[in-house]
Amino acid sequence: MTDTSKHIRTGFYDDFKGYDTVLISVDINGLLEIENVLLELSNGLSSFDFSTLKSLDTKYCVEIKAYNDTNNIGLKQIDKGKFEWRLTKDKWNQFREMTTALYSNGTSGHQYLDSETGDLYLDSLQVVLSLDEYPLSFWKEHFDTCNS
Repeated sequence: MTDTSKHIRTGFYDDFKGYDTVLISVDINGLLEIENVLLELSNGLSSFDFSTLKSLDTKYCVEIKAYNDTNNIGLKQIDKGKFEWRLTKDKWNQFREMTTALYSNGTSGHQYLDSETGDLYLDSLQVVLSLDEYPLSFWKEHFDTCNS
């Protein structure tokens, strides 16, 4: 799917805003879908495979599997283009609340789904959830050089 009206795009970028980062770029439909996934995880869903997201743009994505864990390990790269995101139910809920605030506060913006979290492991990756900040042209220009 490369529909510009509904999208979730994910990619890994070295030194993005100063850190190795997984960028999750969404429109409002994608944001609502991500919010629902975070809600399910905060309610005890044991795992979720982001490749099953309905709004996922399969041309611009990396593999992310999310898990409920007893510790807030954060997001780790397990192989080229493959990531595991392990958090507690409480942390999933905190990130869901941050996602809700993103669309409540305006038409675009971003949240760091790893900041203000002194309990995350130091070697976890930065996660940026961005609403309507990175157009398709950004992904066309940068995705292949960083994710292939």
